[in-house]
Amino acid sequence: MPPSEIPTDWDLHYREDHTPWDKGSAAPPLLEWIEKNPNQLTGRVLVPGCGRGHDVRALAGLPEVTEAVGLDLSPTAVSLANSFPKVSRERYCVGNLFDLEKNHRGTYDWVFEHTCFCAIPIDCRESYVTGVWSSLHPSGSLLSVFYLNPYDDEHQPEDGPPHGSTLEELDALFVRSGRFSIQESYVPSRSYPGREGLERVMRMTRQG
Repeated sequence: MPPSEIPTDWDLHYREDHTPWDKGSAAPPLLEWIEKNPNQLTGRVLVPGCGRGHDVRALAGLPEVTEAVGLDLSPTAVSLANSFPKVSRERYCVGNLFDLEKNHRGTYDWVFEHTCFCAIPIDCRESYVTGVWSSLHPSGSLLSVFYLNPYDDEHQPEDGPPHGSTLEELDALFVRSGRFSIQESYVPSRSYPGREGLERVMRMTRQG
């Protein structure tokens, strides 16, 4: 899907500094997973929808990560990410997960998902799975924090983003499609305030 066909103007959000999803730090479930699984994240890691790059920097600082790449549709987000002091082996680029350039295909050992899946239109989710699958090595892994229930007084179903999802839908999109197998799935004990019990951490391995 070309950026022009994505209904939300993400660059406008960053230009106007209207980014309520940005909490100013890396996702607590990611930090929790890293603590529980030392030295497991290795090689090159892609973070689609990276925004200001908090998760990218957390990943880049890991000793076994050779490069952490943040990808975002918004040039302003990429510029903001680059404005932070460099941690280690991170870089940011403007790009579209649904239309990956050749240098992003089949080159990553890991993809980390956090608030990208819930931000895209629901009818683009199969394209999201294809994009993640295409970016990974044949034996690569997806580590994800899915925001299953983002609804509150401000956000209602079919009125997103953010858009919620179910475990059944995730199974259909990732597993029953033949693209991934699930290795790990649990409710994180650490989350941003207000998201407690509403997220799901899943680790998957690319199939095929």
